[in-house]
Amino acid sequence: MPRHFHVALLILVLCGAERARGALRVQLQDYDKNSWRSVLRRVAPEWVLEEFADVKVLSAAENGFQLPKSGLAQIEINKSGRKTVTANTPTDALNAINTYLRTECLSQVSWSNSSFSSGCRKRTSDFINFESKQIRYFGNMCTFSYSFAWWEWPQWERFIDWIALNGFNTVLMPLGQEIIWRDIFMGLGVQRDELDSYFTSQAYLAWHRMGNLKAYGGGLSDAQMLNDHNLAKRIIDRLLELGITPILPTFAGFVPDHLETLFPASKFNRLPRWNNFTSETSCMLSVSPFDPLFQKIGSTFLRHQKKMFGGDVTNMYSADPFNEILPSESAKFDAKFVKQTAQAIMNSCKKVDKNCVWVLQSWSFTYDQWPAWAIKSFLSAIPVGNLLILDLYAEVVPAWQMTSSFQGHHFVWCLLHNFGGSRELRGNLQKIDKGYQLALMKAGSNLVGAGLSMEAIDQNYVVYQFMIDRMWSPEPLPLNNWLKAYSESRYSADFKVAQKFWTLLAGTFYNQPEKWGTPRFSVFLYHRPGFGRKIEYWFPVEETFSRFRELLPALVHVLGEHPLFREDLNDVMREMTQFEMGNEAALSMSEAFLMEDKQQVGASCEMLMEMFQKLESYSNRDVRQWIENAKSIAPTSEERQVFPVTAGDILTVWGPTGQNLDYAHREWAGLMSGYYGRRWQYFCDWILEHDDFNHTEFSISVFRDVERPFSISNI
Repeated sequence: MPRHFHVALLILVLCGAERARGALRVQLQDYDKNSWRSVLRRVAPEWVLEEFADVKVLSAAENGFQLPKSGLAQIEINKSGRKTVTANTPTDALNAINTYLRTECLSQVSWSNSSFSSGCRKRTSDFINFESKQIRYFGNMCTFSYSFAWWEWPQWERFIDWIALNGFNTVLMPLGQEIIWRDIFMGLGVQRDELDSYFTSQAYLAWHRMGNLKAYGGGLSDAQMLNDHNLAKRIIDRLLELGITPILPTFAGFVPDHLETLFPASKFNRLPRWNNFTSETSCMLSVSPFDPLFQKIGSTFLRHQKKMFGGDVTNMYSADPFNEILPSESAKFDAKFVKQTAQAIMNSCKKVDKNCVWVLQSWSFTYDQWPAWAIKSFLSAIPVGNLLILDLYAEVVPAWQMTSSFQGHHFVWCLLHNFGGSRELRGNLQKIDKGYQLALMKAGSNLVGAGLSMEAIDQNYVVYQFMIDRMWSPEPLPLNNWLKAYSESRYSADFKVAQKFWTLLAGTFYNQPEKWGTPRFSVFLYHRPGFGRKIEYWFPVEETFSRFRELLPALVHVLGEHPLFREDLNDVMREMTQFEMGNEAALSMSEAFLMEDKQQVGASCEMLMEMFQKLESYSNRDVRQWIENAKSIAPTSEERQVFPVTAGDILTVWGPTGQNLDYAHREWAGLMSGYYGRRWQYFCDWILEHDDFNHTEFSISVFRDVERPFSISNI
């Protein structure tokens, strides 16, 4: 086949072939063909635009105002080294350019820092082709609380540029919906002050949107709702400019309690409690899918949303009616009920958008272990082509294998990897590679893409960059070659010692065995103290850490204060330090207590406290900045008091009585010694004062005296 075959595909595939019945149709707005240029101007030095001066992107009209079946781009390099980029969409072109920058120009744009060289290696007379499945998806509802809760436009603008540079073309966008719901519910007769017992505060909106929480944190002001909406509109406008389709919310059934009084003839369901929260902050009310009120509210919301965001900006809509909510706890959980729920959501969406594509997380099926008959009943309610399923945790729990490839519905293979935002080094690059390859080979034609669905960003960047590159490769990635290019791009230099560093990381921390049902790897030092714990790694620790120590002098010599190297060095130093803390200082303290050697207990505790201080110096983030960001976005005097408290709560006790204690723990300055260290000091004092250890008594006391006070202290 001629080397120009991808150019031909740009014409044949993208300019109007008839789509098969049941195919996934995602609409494209009339994007700016030259928006790639604005991205490069914002993120890169001038030489990058000079290097890529000739870029040809098909228009939305040439794509039939539909997302192409494949992501396609080509870089042609002539005899003199001049480059011509040909691509379907702006993000296809940007991914090609970004990949070339990383592999040939020793440059990298990450989500925290960037590293650019002064130019590219010489290359002539070549064609470089890039191809992916139709969908490249980004998003997890939780990320909007664990990472994005306090973001304003400058942070979002940079992140959208990163999204575009990595070729994503569909992005979850739940932000800004609360002001629409406020208007809808007030139009149905709910008083404004009554909505304070429905909406949560800003930090917890992810779980409000998924039907898990209400009222927690004290509601949301009109001013904050408006701020979120205005920010969302700006984000959506930028996404559309780049040819990226936003995924907006549709109605999943959740409503304020007051609707039960306002509509006494209608039928409602009371959802079960989530994670032991009280009935006042959980147990949301849901309109029965059998009731006509469901269709009324759902269609009204979508019409209002369309008006608020400027028309038909998308035909993709998200709804998750059973997120960590067991339908089996309801008397209505039967084949008819789950099928009717799916039909109700779909019908209310299609009343407003006949081309509606419902985007659904697979999490409910696997997390709550739905029986096969219930999954089949739910999925069979929706015609193929109208449902896109996110196989949310596919690298560990590939739901497509458990559901006959989702009964033929289109799905996206997603990498979740991270829960809550921990920076602990972990992952398995080879397993990701093999897992996605298996899906490509076995899942069938209804596999239409891949995506990232982490619960928080700003950790383990190498894992996500690897998955992004895997999205754009029909074949497995040769890991050694990939690591070499990653190392060069990350530090803008070709240093053998840096390659050894990343090869060692890939063979140890990023070669983690993980099976469903086993505890997620977590360092016990960041959890409530207790006895008998050790940090268990899956590689020979002493040998590995010895090799790291041998590499460090040369690494520091050649890379010095390079910002991305300092991030990586801090991560490794934190791992080595916390292993020593857990398996020497903390273990020595436990043994001394059992031997009733209180002098040694005191000495071990002192050593542990010194090492928590040491950990502070290896942090890449500071919790005080997180708190300040929460204060800075607050539009009202009341929320300037509330937001910092909720910002502290969600990273620590995460619930009025510690319902999600330390789930979203972070290895950040201000938390290391100020929270985790203080808690261990309390533990030390406790065991020095008590001859016997009562875990229940200690838990009550440490929550009262350390955990809760810290969480509400505004740091």
